Amino acid sequence: MDFKIGDIVARKSYNYDVLFRVIHISNDGVADLVGITTRILADAYLYDLKLIGKDELNARLKNISNSRRTRMNRSYDNLNKNRGVFNNYRENSNFSKMYQREKTYKKPGSVLHLDGDGEYCKECKKIYKEMGLNAIIYNLNEKDQYKHVPTLLNRYKPEILVLTGHDAFVKRRNDIYNIDNYKNSKYYIQAVLEARKFEHNLDNLVIFAGACQSYYEAIVSAGANFASAPKRVLIDMMDPMIVAQSVAYTPVNEFVSLENIISNTREGINGIGGLQTRGQYRIGMPGL
Repeated sequence: MDFKIGDIVARKSYNYDVLFRVIHISNDGVADLVGITTRILADAYLYDLKLIGKDELNARLKNISNSRRTRMNRSYDNLNKNRGVFNNYRENSNFSKMYQREKTYKKPGSVLHLDGDGEYCKECKKIYKEMGLNAIIYNLNEKDQYKHVPTLLNRYKPEILVLTGHDAFVKRRNDIYNIDNYKNSKYYIQAVLEARKFEHNLDNLVIFAGACQSYYEAIVSAGANFASAPKRVLIDMMDPMIVAQSVAYTPVNEFVSLENIISNTREGINGIGGLQTRGQYRIGMPGL
Protein backbone atom coordinates (compact mmCIF):
# COMPACT_ATOMS: atom_id res chain seq x y z
CA MET A 1 0.00 0.00 0.00
CA ASP A 2 1.20 3.51 -0.79
CA PHE A 3 1.31 5.93 2.11
CA LYS A 4 1.58 9.71 1.97
CA ILE A 5 2.26 12.59 4.33
CA GLY A 6 -0.78 13.28 6.48
CA ASP A 7 -2.17 9.73 6.46
CA ILE A 8 -3.56 8.44 9.76
CA VAL A 9 -2.05 5.07 10.60
CA ALA A 10 -1.47 2.53 13.38
CA ARG A 11 1.34 0.02 13.89
CA LYS A 12 0.65 -3.70 13.44
CA SER A 13 3.53 -4.67 15.77
CA TYR A 14 1.88 -2.71 18.61
CA ASN A 15 -1.57 -4.14 17.99
CA TYR A 16 -2.77 -0.83 16.51
CA ASP A 17 -2.82 0.74 19.98
CA VAL A 18 -1.93 4.35 19.05
CA LEU A 19 -3.13 6.54 16.19
CA PHE A 20 -0.40 8.42 14.32
CA ARG A 21 -0.11 10.98 11.55
CA VAL A 22 2.62 10.40 8.97
CA ILE A 23 4.92 13.44 8.86
CA HIS A 24 7.81 12.13 6.74
CA ILE A 25 8.69 9.09 4.62
CA SER A 26 12.32 8.26 3.92
CA ASN A 27 13.70 6.59 0.80
CA ASP A 28 14.40 3.39 2.76
CA GLY A 29 10.71 2.93 3.59
CA VAL A 30 10.62 4.31 7.14
CA ALA A 31 7.86 6.69 8.17
CA ASP A 32 8.23 9.32 10.89
CA LEU A 33 5.08 9.44 12.97
CA VAL A 34 3.47 11.78 15.47
CA GLY A 35 0.62 10.76 17.77
CA ILE A 36 -2.71 12.43 17.08
CA THR A 37 -4.13 11.81 20.56
CA THR A 38 -0.98 11.08 22.58
CA ARG A 39 2.18 13.20 22.84
CA ILE A 40 4.51 10.61 21.27
CA LEU A 41 7.01 10.57 18.40
CA ALA A 42 7.80 7.29 16.64
CA ASP A 43 9.01 5.75 13.40
CA ALA A 44 8.06 2.53 11.66
CA TYR A 45 8.64 0.64 8.44
CA LEU A 46 5.82 1.11 5.99
CA TYR A 47 5.07 -2.62 6.00
CA ASP A 48 4.27 -2.33 9.73
CA LEU A 49 1.59 0.30 9.17
CA LYS A 50 -2.14 0.06 8.66
CA LEU A 51 -4.04 2.92 7.09
CA ILE A 52 -6.93 3.96 9.33
CA GLY A 53 -10.12 4.64 7.41
CA LYS A 54 -12.51 7.47 8.15
CA ASP A 55 -15.13 5.34 9.93
CA GLU A 56 -12.62 3.62 12.18
CA LEU A 57 -10.88 6.92 12.88
CA ASN A 58 -14.12 8.64 13.87
CA ALA A 59 -15.15 5.75 16.11
CA ARG A 60 -11.80 5.66 17.92
CA LEU A 61 -11.67 9.44 18.30
CA LYS A 62 -15.20 9.42 19.73
CA ASN A 63 -14.20 6.86 22.38
CA ILE A 64 -11.10 8.86 23.27
CA SER A 65 -13.11 12.07 23.45
CA ASN A 66 -15.68 10.46 25.76
CA SER A 67 -12.91 9.23 28.05
CA ARG A 68 -11.33 12.69 28.14
CA ARG A 69 -14.65 14.32 28.87
CA THR A 70 -15.27 11.97 31.78
CA ARG A 71 -11.84 12.69 33.29
CA MET A 72 -12.13 16.45 32.77
CA ASN A 73 -15.59 16.60 34.35
CA ARG A 74 -14.56 14.42 37.27
CA SER A 75 -11.55 16.63 37.92
CA TYR A 76 -13.69 19.76 37.71
CA ASP A 77 -16.30 18.32 40.07
CA ASN A 78 -13.59 17.57 42.62
CA LEU A 79 -12.27 21.12 42.29
CA ASN A 80 -15.78 22.54 42.69
CA LYS A 81 -16.04 20.83 46.07
CA ASN A 82 -12.89 22.64 47.16
CA ARG A 83 -14.10 25.93 45.74
CA GLY A 84 -17.34 25.53 47.65
CA VAL A 85 -15.42 25.30 50.90
CA PHE A 86 -13.37 28.33 49.92
CA ASN A 87 -16.39 30.41 48.99
CA ASN A 88 -18.21 29.47 52.19
CA TYR A 89 -15.45 31.17 54.14
CA ARG A 90 -17.42 34.38 53.91
CA GLU A 91 -20.26 32.93 55.96
CA ASN A 92 -17.98 32.02 58.85
CA SER A 93 -15.62 35.00 58.94
CA ASN A 94 -15.72 38.23 60.90
CA PHE A 95 -16.34 40.01 57.62
CA SER A 96 -19.48 38.05 56.76
CA LYS A 97 -21.74 41.10 56.77
CA MET A 98 -19.38 42.94 54.45
CA TYR A 99 -19.22 39.93 52.11
CA GLN A 100 -23.00 39.78 52.00
CA ARG A 101 -23.19 43.41 50.91
CA GLU A 102 -20.55 43.18 48.21
CA LYS A 103 -20.17 40.92 45.22
CA THR A 104 -16.89 39.03 45.08
CA TYR A 105 -14.42 38.83 42.21
CA LYS A 106 -13.22 35.31 41.36
CA LYS A 107 -9.97 34.85 39.49
CA PRO A 108 -8.61 31.45 38.45
CA GLY A 109 -4.93 31.26 37.53
CA SER A 110 -3.96 32.38 34.02
CA VAL A 111 -2.10 30.02 31.68
CA LEU A 112 0.67 30.41 29.11
CA HIS A 113 0.91 27.21 27.05
CA LEU A 114 3.70 26.55 24.54
CA ASP A 115 3.04 23.47 22.41
CA GLY A 116 5.14 21.91 19.65
CA ASP A 117 2.11 20.53 17.77
CA GLY A 118 -0.05 22.94 15.80
CA GLU A 119 -3.06 20.60 15.71
CA TYR A 120 -2.89 20.17 19.48
CA CYS A 121 -2.81 23.94 19.91
CA LYS A 122 -6.21 24.17 18.23
CA GLU A 123 -7.66 21.45 20.48
CA CYS A 124 -6.10 22.97 23.60
CA LYS A 125 -7.65 26.34 22.81
CA LYS A 126 -11.13 24.79 22.70
CA ILE A 127 -10.62 22.79 25.88
CA TYR A 128 -9.26 25.72 27.88
CA LYS A 129 -12.33 27.72 26.82
CA GLU A 130 -14.57 24.92 28.10
CA MET A 131 -12.62 24.98 31.36
CA GLY A 132 -13.28 28.70 31.70
CA LEU A 133 -9.57 29.50 31.80
CA ASN A 134 -7.71 32.46 30.35
CA ALA A 135 -5.02 30.69 28.31
CA ILE A 136 -2.52 32.14 25.86
CA ILE A 137 -1.32 29.41 23.46
CA TYR A 138 1.69 29.48 21.17
CA ASN A 139 2.71 26.84 18.64
CA LEU A 140 6.50 26.64 19.07
CA ASN A 141 8.77 23.77 18.14
CA GLU A 142 10.05 21.99 21.24
CA LYS A 143 13.68 22.92 20.52
CA ASP A 144 12.76 26.61 20.24
CA GLN A 145 10.54 27.04 23.30
CA TYR A 146 13.34 28.00 25.69
CA LYS A 147 14.31 30.90 23.41
CA HIS A 148 10.87 32.50 23.77
CA VAL A 149 10.06 31.70 27.41
CA PRO A 150 11.60 34.86 28.99
CA THR A 151 9.94 37.26 26.55
CA LEU A 152 6.52 35.60 26.77
CA LEU A 153 6.60 35.35 30.56
CA ASN A 154 7.46 39.02 30.79
CA ARG A 155 4.70 39.92 28.31
CA TYR A 156 1.83 37.90 29.79
CA LYS A 157 2.92 37.28 33.41
CA PRO A 158 0.92 34.04 33.82
CA GLU A 159 0.55 32.11 37.05
CA ILE A 160 0.85 28.79 35.17
CA LEU A 161 3.30 27.82 32.42
CA VAL A 162 2.72 24.67 30.34
CA LEU A 163 5.52 23.37 28.09
CA THR A 164 4.46 20.48 25.88
CA GLY A 165 4.62 18.92 22.45
CA HIS A 166 5.94 15.45 21.72
CA ASP A 167 8.73 13.30 23.08
CA ALA A 168 9.96 9.70 23.06
CA PHE A 169 12.43 7.51 24.88
CA VAL A 170 14.62 5.47 22.52
CA LYS A 171 14.08 2.07 24.14
CA ARG A 172 16.81 0.28 22.23
CA ARG A 173 19.35 2.44 24.07
CA ASN A 174 18.03 1.12 27.40
CA ASP A 175 19.39 3.83 29.77
CA ILE A 176 16.51 5.99 31.09
CA TYR A 177 18.92 8.29 32.93
CA ASN A 178 20.79 9.42 29.80
CA ILE A 179 19.27 12.63 28.45
CA ASP A 180 20.58 11.83 24.96
CA ASN A 181 18.17 8.89 24.81
CA TYR A 182 15.16 11.22 24.65
CA LYS A 183 13.88 13.05 21.60
CA ASN A 184 12.87 16.34 23.25
CA SER A 185 13.33 16.14 27.04
CA LYS A 186 16.48 18.27 26.94
CA TYR A 187 14.50 21.07 25.33
CA TYR A 188 11.82 20.97 28.03
CA ILE A 189 14.59 21.12 30.63
CA GLN A 190 16.13 24.16 28.91
CA ALA A 191 12.76 25.91 28.84
CA VAL A 192 12.12 25.19 32.53
CA LEU A 193 15.56 26.54 33.47
CA GLU A 194 14.85 29.74 31.54
CA ALA A 195 11.47 30.10 33.27
CA ARG A 196 13.08 29.70 36.68
CA LYS A 197 15.51 32.49 35.90
CA PHE A 198 12.44 34.67 35.43
CA GLU A 199 10.62 33.43 38.56
CA HIS A 200 12.32 31.05 40.99
CA ASN A 201 9.39 30.67 43.41
CA LEU A 202 7.47 27.47 42.68
CA ASP A 203 4.20 28.96 43.95
CA ASN A 204 4.44 32.24 42.02
CA LEU A 205 4.92 30.46 38.70
CA VAL A 206 3.65 26.90 38.47
CA ILE A 207 5.24 24.90 35.65
CA PHE A 208 4.19 21.70 33.91
CA ALA A 209 6.62 20.33 31.32
CA GLY A 210 6.98 17.17 29.27
CA ALA A 211 5.23 14.80 26.89
CA CYS A 212 5.13 11.05 26.27
CA GLN A 213 7.98 9.13 27.91
CA SER A 214 9.77 12.32 28.99
CA TYR A 215 12.64 12.36 31.50
CA TYR A 216 10.50 13.14 34.56
CA GLU A 217 13.24 13.32 37.20
CA ALA A 218 15.43 15.72 35.22
CA ILE A 219 12.53 18.03 34.34
CA VAL A 220 11.41 18.30 37.97
CA SER A 221 15.01 18.81 39.11
CA ALA A 222 15.29 21.68 36.62
CA GLY A 223 12.43 23.46 38.42
CA ALA A 224 9.10 22.14 37.13
CA ASN A 225 6.28 21.64 39.64
CA PHE A 226 4.76 18.86 37.55
CA ALA A 227 6.12 16.74 34.72
CA SER A 228 5.81 13.55 32.72
CA ALA A 229 6.46 10.65 32.66
CA PRO A 230 7.63 8.86 35.84
CA LYS A 231 7.35 5.40 34.24
CA ARG A 232 8.11 6.57 30.68
CA VAL A 233 4.58 5.84 29.48
CA LEU A 234 2.38 7.63 26.97
CA ILE A 235 0.31 10.59 28.13
CA ASP A 236 -2.86 11.96 26.59
CA MET A 237 -2.95 15.25 24.74
CA MET A 238 -5.22 16.67 27.46
CA ASP A 239 -3.26 15.54 30.55
CA PRO A 240 -1.22 18.76 30.88
CA MET A 241 -4.48 20.73 30.82
CA ILE A 242 -5.88 18.61 33.66
CA VAL A 243 -2.84 19.75 35.65
CA ALA A 244 -3.37 23.39 34.63
CA GLN A 245 -7.07 23.19 35.50
CA SER A 246 -6.34 21.75 38.94
CA VAL A 247 -3.78 24.46 39.71
CA ALA A 248 -5.94 27.28 38.32
CA TYR A 249 -9.03 26.35 40.36
CA THR A 250 -7.41 25.34 43.64
CA PRO A 251 -7.65 28.18 46.22
CA VAL A 252 -4.40 30.02 46.77
CA ASN A 253 -4.46 29.18 50.49
CA GLU A 254 -4.55 25.42 49.74
CA PHE A 255 -2.20 22.91 48.15
CA VAL A 256 -3.16 21.41 44.81
CA SER A 257 -4.52 17.89 45.19
CA LEU A 258 -1.99 15.56 43.62
CA GLU A 259 -4.57 12.81 44.02
CA ASN A 260 -7.06 14.72 41.86
CA ILE A 261 -4.45 15.23 39.13
CA ILE A 262 -3.12 11.69 39.19
CA SER A 263 -6.54 10.02 39.29
CA ASN A 264 -7.85 11.98 36.31
CA THR A 265 -4.91 11.75 33.91
CA ARG A 266 -4.63 8.92 31.42
CA GLU A 267 -2.00 6.73 33.12
CA GLY A 268 -2.23 8.07 36.65
CA ILE A 269 0.98 8.16 38.69
CA ASN A 270 2.85 6.36 35.93
CA GLY A 271 2.27 9.27 33.56
CA ILE A 272 2.21 12.44 35.67
CA GLY A 273 3.93 13.39 38.92
CA GLY A 274 4.85 16.52 40.80
CA LEU A 275 5.61 18.52 43.90
CA GLN A 276 3.48 20.03 46.64
CA THR A 277 2.22 23.29 45.11
CA ARG A 278 -0.19 26.03 46.10
CA GLY A 279 -3.24 26.74 43.97
CA GLN A 280 -3.80 29.94 41.99
CA TYR A 281 -7.53 30.58 42.49
CA ARG A 282 -8.22 33.89 44.23
CA ILE A 283 -11.29 35.84 45.29
CA GLY A 284 -11.41 39.59 45.73
CA MET A 285 -13.87 42.19 46.93
CA PRO A 286 -15.65 44.17 45.65
CA GLY A 287 -16.42 42.50 42.36
CA LEU A 288 -15.10 44.03 39.18
